[in-house]
Amino acid sequence: MPIKELLKNYMECVVSRKIVFFIYTWPALICLVIASRGAITISEVLLLVSAVSLVGLAVYFYNDIMDLEDDLKTIELGNQMKGLRPLGQGRVSKDALSKFMIFSAALGLLLASLLNIGVLITLSLYIILGVLYSTEPVRLKKRFLFKQLVIAAGCVLSILAGAFAGGQITPLVIFLVLMDFALAMGVNPLVDIPDLIGDRATGVRTIPAVIGPSMTVRFAIAVLTVIAGGGFIGYLGFGLNIALPLLVTLVVGAWIYVIAPLLSRYNDIVFTNFVVFKRVVPLYMIVQLVPLVGILF
Repeated sequence: MPIKELLKNYMECVVSRKIVFFIYTWPALICLVIASRGAITISEVLLLVSAVSLVGLAVYFYNDIMDLEDDLKTIELGNQMKGLRPLGQGRVSKDALSKFMIFSAALGLLLASLLNIGVLITLSLYIILGVLYSTEPVRLKKRFLFKQLVIAAGCVLSILAGAFAGGQITPLVIFLVLMDFALAMGVNPLVDIPDLIGDRATGVRTIPAVIGPSMTVRFAIAVLTVIAGGGFIGYLGFGLNIALPLLVTLVVGAWIYVIAPLLSRYNDIVFTNFVVFKRVVPLYMIVQLVPLVGILF
């Protein structure tokens, strides 16, 4: 295959999994700034962003390969989102995606090693979790709560990669870890609502599949309310800036406002996908910026 076409196919696969940059790479970068108190170099930023992104993409490519049959069933049952991926549409073969996965993982770990051993170990653990998440007979993805725990652990590991790259784990890093873990456990299950029918048909025990979509939305709102309170606890317990809890409360309020309509419209797949990917994800990126106020004073 010509190099140009190979690169085109690879980039198409990358774009289909661009969520990695928002959910994992962005928090890692923010944590690098926090841990180093802004004393970062361009080389550190490029190495960390590339390492976390490539390893995250490798894990998601592996998941796409292992989930192909289930994804095709989900498409047949009404959720066309997964059909937009190159593998599901047949534009990229399993063999090609496997090679992209190996390339991404190897290059990502190589770049991580250029930062330090802490980043390398952290991202290696992320890959191991990704394998356990998607591989039979363990396949944690199909086990109730383990799916969310693995995703939450992946978020934590990406943040810790940023902390190790920055050279230290500070109270703000701990605050970011706790906040992102709670968000991954409480808000991320909203992503699974459009896949509800397919997940139940393929035996994936997501939170919406077990407790129902309405309770999942209520659970997300409850977790967001707790996070707002956690901002004030962080202010009092860690001696952080008063702006932090106020900004957390503001963002959380916006979050609750945009997801509340899902209580009555969770059956509308198009609307749910719009809320999750066009409203929830941007707010997730914004809330990552909030802890930065802790290093401004």
